[in-house]
Amino acid sequence: MCAAEMDRHVAQRYLLKRRLGNGAYGIVWKAVGQRSGEVVAIKKIFDAFKDKMDAQRTFRETMLLQEFGDHPNIVHLLDVIRAENDRDIYLLFESTDTDLNAIICKGTLLKDTHKHYIFYQLLRATKFIHSGRVIHRDQKPSNVLLDASCLVKLCDLGLAHSLSGLPEGPEGHALMEYVATRWYRALEVLLSSSWYTPGVDMWSLGCILGEMLAGRPLFPGASTLHQVELILEAIPPPSEEGEHVCGGPPGTRDTEGQSTQLWEGQHLPDQD
Repeated sequence: MCAAEMDRHVAQRYLLKRRLGNGAYGIVWKAVGQRSGEVVAIKKIFDAFKDKMDAQRTFRETMLLQEFGDHPNIVHLLDVIRAENDRDIYLLFESTDTDLNAIICKGTLLKDTHKHYIFYQLLRATKFIHSGRVIHRDQKPSNVLLDASCLVKLCDLGLAHSLSGLPEGPEGHALMEYVATRWYRALEVLLSSSWYTPGVDMWSLGCILGEMLAGRPLFPGASTLHQVELILEAIPPPSEEGEHVCGGPPGTRDTEGQSTQLWEGQHLPDQD
């Protein structure tokens, strides 16, 4: 931990306790208010507005957390502080003890009661976000914060997107950006569909639930193609009768029940 990494005017207000994580985009510390004694998480974002995509992600996270942060299962954004260089910014959040990914990796800490309670809270948070016509788009265990009483705080709304004002078609809303960590992406996202619905969040939630139950990721694809293969091995394509019920076009199966047109011509991107 290096106090020099934090601007002086921020260090005067908060005492750094330990570094929680760091990456190409920033650093996260656990800190304590010098006067209040409040424990917080401080996220320093480097060059937050250096390009359009980074600026958009930072703006989204800040604005959406201000809108949704009163929900008990969504992390509270406490403050936004500008850095002295006018490029970096600090986001101050309520502090939690750990995240779901760390708990799953430890093995046997989660009992069935914990799993039920965690998933119930995730559903509550997701329903609240969807009621505001917003899709989270990056739900995964590391974005599910937990405290010692098993209280869930969904975080990281940087990839979230409002559906309001977007063109809508028969398959959902037009969204074309790169979203979600690969292991938790729905098929329509993996296949680069430009139309999808809040169902992509529900797929991610299903993957999280399966990971809690199995103790390991359900679909740990090494590439986009491998990810699709793992999903199709576990979940067979719908029957022709099911396609008609769901509005699928007739004639998308051959006589042996295998797909003949469903994936034909679909380009699988090389994104990570």
